[in-house]
Amino acid sequence: MKPSGAETVEREPYEGLAAIYDYVMRHVDYEGWAAYVRRIFQRFDQEPERMVDLACGTGTLTIELNALGYHLAGVDGSAAMVEVARGKAKSKAGEIDFRTGDLRSLEGVGGPFDAAVCLYDSFNYLLTAADVETALLAVCRILNPSSLFVFDVCTERNSLVHFSNLHDAEEGPGFVYTRHSYYDKKRRLQFNSFDISLGEEGEHVRETHSQRIYPHSDLLTCIEASPFELLGTYDGFTFNRGSDDSDRVHFVLRSPERSSA
Repeated sequence: MKPSGAETVEREPYEGLAAIYDYVMRHVDYEGWAAYVRRIFQRFDQEPERMVDLACGTGTLTIELNALGYHLAGVDGSAAMVEVARGKAKSKAGEIDFRTGDLRSLEGVGGPFDAAVCLYDSFNYLLTAADVETALLAVCRILNPSSLFVFDVCTERNSLVHFSNLHDAEEGPGFVYTRHSYYDKKRRLQFNSFDISLGEEGEHVRETHSQRIYPHSDLLTCIEASPFELLGTYDGFTFNRGSDDSDRVHFVLRSPERSSA
């Protein structure tokens, strides 16, 4: 509930949510996500040493991947999320280098890397096909030759079945939030609007997240135009073929033997 008399402050995505993100997402099986990434590497006979987790958020998955023995770096577009990730890494995985960076322009994030991941539908935040193509090229530039890049997207089916008009609310330690998720089918845009109240006298913030829900064929076209080789598209957390009938599709790409960037 919004504190009486509190002014609502509009924030950019994740500026307000960063402080409570780990609580909101506590249901996510990050260990399972990391295990699936490892199975992908095993499937394609890859043993990467240096990996970058793009759109890493508060770093929970990054830390889980680090625990599997990979040497990790984390990159996210939200400085607030990166700040939380750095705080967690001090006590759990101090060797992880967390930095801010845009998926479409990754100069200065380090590398080259032996592998890259960009998970939990972060690619859906790229709102045009041109953004997707630019991001693919940027990722390719920070990878060693013949390295894997794994990313996933949510599909229209997922939006229509689970998030077409979803309302939920929850109270956590020192905060209350409400969320309204809704899907604009005509524009193929998924919106998630958060209202967050921090303490009885604290700030009340609102932020709205927008994601493009791409047809599967559009993403295949973007990949075909990129330097990457497509190795597989998989229905969420399996090795069955992914499609528009999936809720989530994982894409596995391989960078050129010799970088063309």
